[in-house]
Amino acid sequence: MSEGERGDETDLAGLRTRLRAEFEQEAGAVLLNTAGIAPMCRPARLAIERAAQGLARGWFAVDELFADYGRARAVYARLCGARPADVAMFHTCAAALSQVALGLPLAPGDELVLWDQEYPSNAYPWHEAARRTHAVVRVVPSEPDFSLCQERLHAAITPRTRAVAVSWVQYQTGAVTDLLSLGRACRAVGAWLVVDAIQALGLFPMDLQALGVDAVAGGTHKWLCGPLGHAFLALAPGRAAELRPLLHGAMTYGTPDDRVDAQRSPFADARRFEPGSPLLLGAVGGAAAIELLLSLSLERVHAAALELADRLSEGLRARGHRLLLPAGGALRSPIVTFVPGGGAAVDKLAGYLLAQRVACSRRAGGIRLAPHAFNTDEDLDRFFHALDAAPSCP
Repeated sequence: MSEGERGDETDLAGLRTRLRAEFEQEAGAVLLNTAGIAPMCRPARLAIERAAQGLARGWFAVDELFADYGRARAVYARLCGARPADVAMFHTCAAALSQVALGLPLAPGDELVLWDQEYPSNAYPWHEAARRTHAVVRVVPSEPDFSLCQERLHAAITPRTRAVAVSWVQYQTGAVTDLLSLGRACRAVGAWLVVDAIQALGLFPMDLQALGVDAVAGGTHKWLCGPLGHAFLALAPGRAAELRPLLHGAMTYGTPDDRVDAQRSPFADARRFEPGSPLLLGAVGGAAAIELLLSLSLERVHAAALELADRLSEGLRARGHRLLLPAGGALRSPIVTFVPGGGAAVDKLAGYLLAQRVACSRRAGGIRLAPHAFNTDEDLDRFFHALDAAPSCP
């Protein structure tokens, strides 16, 4: 190993130690399911508590709390490479995706392109949009090992394509879609590129304009290590005005002090999607978590998580387990999904691991692990100890 490689390894180990210190984790718990629900970091909890203390003051804290909400919006914008005015808050990523799918004007025969392995929240809204408008959903098959054939996806895009909706990182195996080339293909036919980035934000830097992405939906409870029950939508400039708001209230059009004017148009920016009181607690908590990760550099956070994922992969392979490792390009995800060897039943082994306080999920016919940079080598040691001690699970 060269001096530079040793320095990089030491640097990433230091990053993991620093990040680990921002979490209050239960003793004995091995949290290897960040792709499901991550532990919420301390800065997020403290930000939520401060906002809650402000709410205890009622009306006299309104100006201060709305200012905090505005600052939080700017943080989400920085995460995605968007303008603050183009960011809207939602309670779930599914709600943000539904706003795009159901708010996009479609005509009979318009085509919507999806991968066949999309998370349900980025599939059902588009199928519903097609039912309502008589548009057509074109589902692109992936490979048997869950790899993504980018050429096949591009070939599905035609002059009739109105939107391509994909996850940047697929939830089952971590397969990554090449957004840069996909953005070019969408622009060539005037189609929207809509990205469910919930499994990528917090690991991969996002610049939606540079990538040619029109809409990015995310949530704070996975790799961002923020609160459960908060999400957001970031849009390219001008795209907000093209979407019909699904929900309507005073804030869609102005303020509660404005007289009702039935002819008034909604805001042209992302405020049109926030009809009422702001999602304050989730917004400030998520923003604090995002600021923590940005301060550490997302590239370094990603590299630190990949180190742990590589160790997991090597240990699983050495024990005779089959890995689902979709072929990808320059970007890799820390998600590791394995099919147990020796005829072990997935459900029984996953149940055993959970009983041993190892967080994991059943995905793609196997068991999914998702280490983040806050995990440690000791976490992996405890996982392998539990795995090696598992009873035969035919």
